[in-house]
Amino acid sequence: MTARVDADINGDMLENRWEGRVARCGRKGKGWRRPWAGTLMALAVAMPSAVFAAGAPRPAAHELTVPPKLRLLVVAPHPDDESLGAGGLMQRVLETGGRVHVLFMTSGDGYPEAVALATGHRQPTAADYRGFGELRRAEALVALEHYHIMPLSVTFLGFPDGGLQEIWRRGPRVPAYESPFTREDRPPYPEAFNPNARYTSRELIGQIAHLVALADPDWIVLPTPLDSHPDHCATFTFILAALKSLGAEPGGDSKIPDRLLTYLVHDGRWPPPASVRGLLPEPSVSLPTARWYSLPLADAQVDAKIGALESHRTQAAVMDLLFRALARPNEVFGVIERPDFGRLEPGEPPCGPEIVSNSAPGMVPVIVQSPSLPAPVATSTASPPGKRAPSP
Repeated sequence: MTARVDADINGDMLENRWEGRVARCGRKGKGWRRPWAGTLMALAVAMPSAVFAAGAPRPAAHELTVPPKLRLLVVAPHPDDESLGAGGLMQRVLETGGRVHVLFMTSGDGYPEAVALATGHRQPTAADYRGFGELRRAEALVALEHYHIMPLSVTFLGFPDGGLQEIWRRGPRVPAYESPFTREDRPPYPEAFNPNARYTSRELIGQIAHLVALADPDWIVLPTPLDSHPDHCATFTFILAALKSLGAEPGGDSKIPDRLLTYLVHDGRWPPPASVRGLLPEPSVSLPTARWYSLPLADAQVDAKIGALESHRTQAAVMDLLFRALARPNEVFGVIERPDFGRLEPGEPPCGPEIVSNSAPGMVPVIVQSPSLPAPVATSTASPPGKRAPSP
């Protein structure tokens, strides 16, 4: 009983801190709490509290211990995923004398609703989308300052938001993918790691392998392949393919990390809405090769994470409910140890919600618990061809 009361109190304190910060941001900038933005926020999470009230979600059985002087590579499909998934872990690594590098796969330039909100254009142009990508990059750098991570420790690949799954599906030897948003087939941003790289799987795998070799991480943090957002699960696929490519090179095996720490953002039944108090529980989906760990966060670390999320202003305006749900006194990671890397195959499971993997012989089957509820509206409602659901 005492533990539950303490969790409720912690939840109330966290909610109060968030509300106070949101109120202050609302006075500082336009559009933070637009009256009609609540509809988009509700669509983004669409998770009834009753689902969690029916049975208490299970807390992670293991506590994550961060060793000193750890080299950490955090991979984010879009700006804000780095904080949603690992804002507390980045702080813990730096506080224990380690170093952190953040890799953004895309600049988040393919979110039609947010671009329309930011620009006031009901039909955004390709230039609007490119400008939005620049804005999200700037927001990410400001957010990372809350963790004392400087731009030299941040890399943007500039690959197409909403296009990662399709790039993988096409294979390595095909014409470059063209973003339906920016109308580009290569990064339109001068600050990208390689602005001349074509949008192909060969280019992306090569860049990731090169960056992993440079960063030489002990751990890599990345989205779980069970995330229902195509960019998120495709990010796992590309990282795994890059690690296998790197490991096949002379001396490359020494650059392979000891652990992969996967995080979940998009799922029809997780995370619990912010109205459900307490620690972040284990997700209901899992890989047989992964074990869930929980990282407890101090109040100051939670405050820094909230501050970082607020810095992603374009996303907070439409994703407030999801931000609240993941700003808790802990973070949860599905940890895959190095001996199990070889049992994973890039592209398994295929991207998308409610997919059962048909693994090849010798590969690990993936267990996906199909949600009993309809998928969130934002990931199932019709969008114009080539467009996708909101991302973080």
